[in-house]
Amino acid sequence: MANEQQIATALAEDASSTGVEIVSNTNVHRSHLRTLLVGGTFGSTTVSYEISQDNVVWFPVNGADAITAATAINVEHRARYHRITTVGGAGAAIDAWVI
Repeated sequence: MANEQQIATALAEDASSTGVEIVSNTNVHRSHLRTLLVGGTFGSTTVSYEISQDNVVWFPVNGADAITAATAINVEHRARYHRITTVGGAGAAIDAWVI
């Protein structure tokens, strides 16, 4: 799947997914335009999409930092690593992809 990367599977509340590297030979890495797809069971959980160049220091992506329901969000960046974090709620099971 060269054009998509799953960055989280069934992530629970108050957690961070492992940083996923989008490698340089995929089309999604070459472009600065991306679509973030977030779905699953939210309850009252808030999801934040974060990016990093080193998989250590993370930055929230403006406009994708307070997601409370299934959505698709277009974002622009060229970060190497991607993850989501969840805060609050109970029984969350969040899935996310970068396309």
